[in-house]
Amino acid sequence: MSFGIYKQGQGYWVRVMTAAFVGLLIISAAAWGWSQAGAVRLPARTWTFAVNSVQGQVNPGDTVNLLVYDETSNDTESTKNLGTAIVEEFTPGKGSAATIVVGNFSDHEVRDRGGEAIRILAGPFDSPTLTAVVRSPRPTPIFPVEYLQSATAGGIMLIGAICLYLFVGIKKSTVEFLIATDGEMKKVNWTTYREVKGSTIVVIVATFLIAGFLFGVDTVFAEIFSAIGVLEK
Repeated sequence: MSFGIYKQGQGYWVRVMTAAFVGLLIISAAAWGWSQAGAVRLPARTWTFAVNSVQGQVNPGDTVNLLVYDETSNDTESTKNLGTAIVEEFTPGKGSAATIVVGNFSDHEVRDRGGEAIRILAGPFDSPTLTAVVRSPRPTPIFPVEYLQSATAGGIMLIGAICLYLFVGIKKSTVEFLIATDGEMKKVNWTTYREVKGSTIVVIVATFLIAGFLFGVDTVFAEIFSAIGVLEK
């Protein structure tokens, strides 16, 4: 397959308008792909926890346990250890509040379910070096979601552009069809502005005349039927 425009210059306007219409469809598909990719939940690289009721302190590099609700227990306040993570940053706040950033999770489940953590505990369970209640977890994805959106939209536009080029540029069967369509369009006897204007006036006038005639006939019959008692006024 040679790369170039097959029968360049022939069927110009049909090919151009076809490319413009398909191009709009491709852009719409790219916009849809952008919005859909934005809804994808990427795996978290780290979790940032805004915590309160902090007792104790941790340092970067320390190991902490993430505690979640225990669904198997009848006690609604019962917790279980989801897994461990490594502290990357600890920033004390006002009072007993702080911000903890953790990563290097013990397994993928801990990484993916980090947002379910309700408490953070460091050190032994019987004598922890830090306890804190999670107020709001926030994941940091492995890469910005905008990268995924850009790749999705760009991929759609690239594939669409290639298909469009093949369709209107070099694929002989489709190009011949578009050229033949252009030739048939040139054979159409397009109505002139004067003819369209005159026909429109005739249609409008004829519509009013017919409407007036039917109104008159209806009125006459209504009067006749009322006079002979068939209709009541």
